[in-house]
Amino acid sequence: MLDKLQPGRALRMLAALFPPVAESDFQAVLAILPVDMAEQLSVKGQNVRLITIAWRGSSLVLPYRVYLPEPATEQVSGLTSGQRQVLHCLYLRHHNGYVRQRHLEALFALGAGEPADFTTPFTFSLLGEYVQEILEVLTQHLTPALEASYVQLIRENPLYWQQTQGRVASYWDCYYRIRKRGAPRFRHYVGARLLARLQQACRLAAEK
Repeated sequence: MLDKLQPGRALRMLAALFPPVAESDFQAVLAILPVDMAEQLSVKGQNVRLITIAWRGSSLVLPYRVYLPEPATEQVSGLTSGQRQVLHCLYLRHHNGYVRQRHLEALFALGAGEPADFTTPFTFSLLGEYVQEILEVLTQHLTPALEASYVQLIRENPLYWQQTQGRVASYWDCYYRIRKRGAPRFRHYVGARLLARLQQACRLAAEK
């Protein structure tokens, strides 16, 4: 899905990503982000790729990538735990893989490793990524509760799940099988192991 974002629409789109979050919490996060959100969500005015995910009765439209500079550490420390989760979710869409990984680790470090329910679409969207280190973080923190949330999201988004599985295979083929000597066979690749675990969880859930 491609769309051109205007400033007002960019802000509305970001707010719509967090339907259960209080407006005051979202505004607290927004206050420490760059002002020109529409410009930061695109590259030199080009169209922005968007991802639509259904979750808990809402249709969320995630930007495929954002180009926001990170706020200062002291600004982030002034946020509540819930507000930080909103912030980390936004940066899970960042164009820099190191930034995505850092915010994913920070998100899991909050709330005793059990992020709020609204974060599920954001962490799930990373399953189709090519950065192996990010997939390893997801593997380490895939608790039974999060796994159950992923199964629910898969049920609501069968086409997106199919696309995610295809991306994992394609990225392994492009970035690992072809480019790296001695790369693991697909079934041993961390992304494939994650898919297998979720496929098994889906089968078990369907049998109940």
